[in-house]
Amino acid sequence: MAKSELSERMAKLQNKLSAFMKERNFRVRARTYIRRTLDELTQVINVQMGRFDPPGTVHIPWLRENYYGQFTMNVGVYVPEVHMVQFGGKELKFIAEFNCCVDERLGMLAPEHADIWWNIPRDDKMSEILLEELRGRLESDAFPFLARFETRDALLEEVLNPSGNPQLLGNRGRVICAIILAARGQVEDARDLLVAHREDHIRGSGHPGHLKYLDELAVKLGMKGFEAS
Repeated sequence: MAKSELSERMAKLQNKLSAFMKERNFRVRARTYIRRTLDELTQVINVQMGRFDPPGTVHIPWLRENYYGQFTMNVGVYVPEVHMVQFGGKELKFIAEFNCCVDERLGMLAPEHADIWWNIPRDDKMSEILLEELRGRLESDAFPFLARFETRDALLEEVLNPSGNPQLLGNRGRVICAIILAARGQVEDARDLLVAHREDHIRGSGHPGHLKYLDELAVKLGMKGFEAS
């Protein structure tokens, strides 16, 4: 199937979805929807099409799947100071899903807790059926997830005192929170988080690359003598 035909079919589906998203104050650019919160965080929902693998590519179930002709959806939250500290530069004007420090696949937020890929619909009837499902999943899974991260305080509470999924951000959680706290001027609280994270990492894998990253991050955040803490 020609790539342009798939893109056209995806565009038709997304045009119908965009009306639903705009009613909920999301702006759209290409395949990404964004919405700013009152705390100046950016919520992101992205439509990701499966890539076209060249002829001869070997697809292996559970390892290298063939998602061509399908799409999935990514949900995330962008925190400007976290991105700027970790990657440098100024605050981004338009946010992509990969710029988010909180991110998850839509299917992983659902009861199935699975990486779901949907077939790009071939006709209007299939499109309407799929749209109904997507709207339902966004309402029941994506929007409640984003609501948990509308403010920095909510994000800090979610990571430092998790009541839902404590592994949501994994090892990144304390690093993200430390950056937010340091940006607020709570440098000592940020230091305590990084020291605890560093000590846990040493007791675990102790990967020297990550330890070096933590030491360099501490310098960026204005923590002197961090390694000796």
